[in-house]
Amino acid sequence: MAEIQKEMKKLLFGRGAKWHASASIVLMYLSMVCVIVGIIGDAADRIPGLTPTNWFILAGVIWLMGMSAWFTAYFTAKEGYEK
Repeated sequence: MAEIQKEMKKLLFGRGAKWHASASIVLMYLSMVCVIVGIIGDAADRIPGLTPTNWFILAGVIWLMGMSAWFTAYFTAKEGYEK
C-alpha cells in the first residue's frame, strides 16, 4: 500500500484518532437512543416528534456516521498520525 502524503493526512484524519473514537462512541449511543424512542413510540401508538419509521431511519444514518468515525479512528491509529 502506498504511503499517504503528509499534507493529505491532515485532510483525511483531521482531529486525530482519539477524537474520532470518542465521536464514534457518542454516535453509537445516540443511535441506540433513537431506536429505543422509535420502539417506545410504536408500542405506545404515539408519535414522539417523528414517526417511529423516521426514528429508525435516523438511527441507521447516525449508526453509519458512527461507523465512519470508527473507521477513521482505526486508520488514523494505523497510519500513526499525530495531531
